[in-house]
Amino acid sequence: MSQSSLSSIVNQNKLTRDNFTNWKRNLMIVLSFEKHKYILEKTCPPIPNENAPRVELMVYANWLDSNEIASCYMMASMNNVLQKQYQGYKTAREIMDNVEDMFHANLY
Repeated sequence: MSQSSLSSIVNQNKLTRDNFTNWKRNLMIVLSFEKHKYILEKTCPPIPNENAPRVELMVYANWLDSNEIASCYMMASMNNVLQKQYQGYKTAREIMDNVEDMFHANLY
């Protein structure tokens, strides 16, 4: 499966009040395939100082990149009202936590 066909899964399954479980499953498929799912499971590493080893700088930069990609996938797969609500959130984890809280009642 190509990356663009995976992206289309998320684009075709926009988050609504009734499809949270399916939306999350599809998002996890895409994030897993693209190796960005960890962003929802691990916290941001500390900001390295200017003298930090190159590895620390790379880990931090990679985390920021993955967070941006995951956040974009999440935002792109929401309707305009939800996009507006979450546009100021800094991390994909913050978005997911809030979305889960919002739609949790619909899971039961």
